[in-house]
Amino acid sequence: MSDCEQMTDMTTSLWLRLSLFVNLGITIISFPVLLTALHYINSQQLFHRNTRIQIKVHIFALLVHSTGRFALHSLDLINYFSNTGCDALPDFYRCLVVRGLYNFGMALAAMCSTSLVIERAIALHYNSTYEMCGRGFGVLLGFLQLFLAFAFLFKLYFDASFTPVPNVTLYYCQTLASGHGSVWTINAPLYAVMIAQCVCRLAFWYIGVQTKRKRNTQKLQTLSTRYTLEQGIRSIKALNMFINANCFVFFFFSFIGTSLHFNSSKMSRPTYFALVEVIHFIPTYGILLSIYIYFSLKKLDSKQKTSLTKSMQMDPSRYLIEFKKQIG
Repeated sequence: MSDCEQMTDMTTSLWLRLSLFVNLGITIISFPVLLTALHYINSQQLFHRNTRIQIKVHIFALLVHSTGRFALHSLDLINYFSNTGCDALPDFYRCLVVRGLYNFGMALAAMCSTSLVIERAIALHYNSTYEMCGRGFGVLLGFLQLFLAFAFLFKLYFDASFTPVPNVTLYYCQTLASGHGSVWTINAPLYAVMIAQCVCRLAFWYIGVQTKRKRNTQKLQTLSTRYTLEQGIRSIKALNMFINANCFVFFFFSFIGTSLHFNSSKMSRPTYFALVEVIHFIPTYGILLSIYIYFSLKKLDSKQKTSLTKSMQMDPSRYLIEFKKQIG
């Protein structure tokens, strides 16, 4: 088939159009949900300030990905319905920008688990003084996420072309590797993400176990230490689903993505690109996770208010006894 005939197959593919339409609709829905989640996390005090910084960086990453995805899908659909054949070939530099936003947001979102594990580990180790820890440490961890994301992208784009390649036709906006690249240019970073997510999940579980153990066994705890450990336990409970979802999503699409890349030669171009967009369900993940975290925090906040109300209704002498137990 000629380039024009292959591009006609792309523009008229039912599955590719359906994939772009569905993902575009989900992406549009994700914007108000993520912005609401960003405002909610910023206004709540249930997490330590440094924990909130890591979550806000994660939401920012999802917004960047959604922005790139909105531009990618909307411009492609307009192009497919208004042009055909070689007239529908995408502009190289437009693809470079929108796919760059797409990939950057996805890479940055995948690094949140690492920074949260480090933040919670430091909070556990320095439990007696961590409550007084300033935002500088949280900002530093935010930059760590950026560094890891750029390291991922460096490998991903190491063999990529930043100018149109002679005798190479770009049928769809993708990370275009040069002739000396290999399938491992894409798959190696994805395998690294898979391993990192598994390590982070195990580390977060261990931190949770150690936080509970220290809370139950440490003697002569100051009020600051007890508060930090209690807050750590609450944070781990609230973030447990966050870490699980982050681990599952990025492990899943890394595993499926590598399998898809290895078998790309066995399927048509439209089918391959339609599946690529389906497995990268980051906006869907952002919507579902935001809703779950919101209701989890509301439930946790309700429990705290109920506990506080019961404490206020306690007999004063009994309250004094409990207070002495806490500080002793």
